[in-house]
Amino acid sequence: MKKLFLTLVLLVGALVAYAQDIHISDEIPAEAAAILKPRLEQMLGDGGVADVTLNVTAIVKEKTQVASGVVLMLDLVLCSGEVEEAFPLKGVGDNEADAYQRAMKQFLPRSKAAQSFIEKLKNCK
Repeated sequence: MKKLFLTLVLLVGALVAYAQDIHISDEIPAEAAAILKPRLEQMLGDGGVADVTLNVTAIVKEKTQVASGVVLMLDLVLCSGEVEEAFPLKGVGDNEADAYQRAMKQFLPRSKAAQSFIEKLKNCK
């Protein structure tokens, strides 16, 4: 019985992961995208929204060179159909790629803003 239950859980998980189509723009460095993608998958999965295409881009609002490295202020823009939301993020790193990575770590899948985005997605369908 345990094996059957475990098999069902794995199959459902695989179907949910398969149904999510997340497109992260090339302007986001690959290392930062690798941090962001599982967070987006978690947000969608936890929210019960699996059959969605999500386009993700970053709009850099401010890039400042400081003695310790780079400070990036950006908006992470999530768009799916008619629903679009911008999440302001800040990253401070040794270089621009590091700052992007640290900014992506600021995106929290269970934040109120992320949950609000999920609710908008659900209401739009």
